[in-house]
Amino acid sequence: MRTKLHTLLLAVLLASSISAQVTLKKKAVVYVGSASNTSAPATLDAAKVRLATPEWKKIQSSGIDPNSARGKQLITKMNQRIRQAVKSVADAEGRDMVTRKKDLKDDRGRDVVDLTDLVITEIEA
Repeated sequence: MRTKLHTLLLAVLLASSISAQVTLKKKAVVYVGSASNTSAPATLDAAKVRLATPEWKKIQSSGIDPNSARGKQLITKMNQRIRQAVKSVADAEGRDMVTRKKDLKDDRGRDVVDLTDLVITEIEA
């Protein structure tokens, strides 16, 4: 009886670790998909992507305070642009989850691709 119980517990533990496809840090930013059911995760360098957006360039070149009303409008527009570009690239590349590179804590042996350059190209197109 004890052996069956141990076997059952081991099976449950293994099943739960297999179902968790990747582990993310707390407060991770996930642009597309979900960490709990990904089979093809990807990451991107959020700072590099942000620098490529026309909205961030405008904030920097015009000295706009990001916390001002105008700055918040531009940041909202920038975030929408980034999410659309990430979704488009993820779909084209067959990636079902995209997060910031620094937010991926454990890839569980998955092949994780960096989409930074492709997302920047999409934004600049």
